[in-house]
Amino acid sequence: MNTIDWNSFWNNYRALESRTERDLFFQVGKTVNKEPVSEAVFNAAFEDIVDSLSIKSKDTVLEMCCGNGLVTFPLSQITSKIYAFDFAPHLIEAAKRLKQNNTIEYKVGDAKASFLDLFSISQIPNKFLMNDALGYFSPNELLEILQYIIAKAPRFSFYLTGVPNDALKWNFYDTDERKETYLKGVENGDESNNGMGRWWKKSDLLQIAEGLGLKITLKNQISTISNYRMDVLFEKE
Repeated sequence: MNTIDWNSFWNNYRALESRTERDLFFQVGKTVNKEPVSEAVFNAAFEDIVDSLSIKSKDTVLEMCCGNGLVTFPLSQITSKIYAFDFAPHLIEAAKRLKQNNTIEYKVGDAKASFLDLFSISQIPNKFLMNDALGYFSPNELLEILQYIIAKAPRFSFYLTGVPNDALKWNFYDTDERKETYLKGVENGDESNNGMGRWWKKSDLLQIAEGLGLKITLKNQISTISNYRMDVLFEKE
């Protein structure tokens, strides 16, 4: 099995200097045929985050793997404070230039480390978000992230969006050529899946939640956003 260096991948993926809104979408792969997703699709995904996390103005939010702040910035306009980090310095630099305000604190950091220590936090966040990034983590890494949050936050909601759903992967590999490329990668032990990352089984997520005593909600994304990804909400009440 190949070891995937996602840090290197994201530091080299579309590593352009973002100057426009279009550049920001392209930089983090929120595109269809290399064009930004529609405003309607982006807004639907954003509204789902707000609704699923029940974000209110009094909440403190921590966003891990925030990219260049495309989601961070609109979230900051409806909550009191948002801490956001990503391990790709060029993405954080773009966020600070184009998606910054006084409510947001951006840092370069790794979700697999003690990420709360990146910030001088006066109030532990009660809402956590990982948007379109769980494909780049293993089940054991997700377990460790959740254990870390549990140790720090007495109550929390943690929403992970855009998780590649193993049960729906043939919706993505929807041609003979794409399917053959995927199967060859599996045969060769390559889990990068050409940047898609890990295809998650619902059973893996349910097992993690059960082992930690967390409430879990799983749902497939609506078809206008994706027909091969799911969203997962962990809650400690």
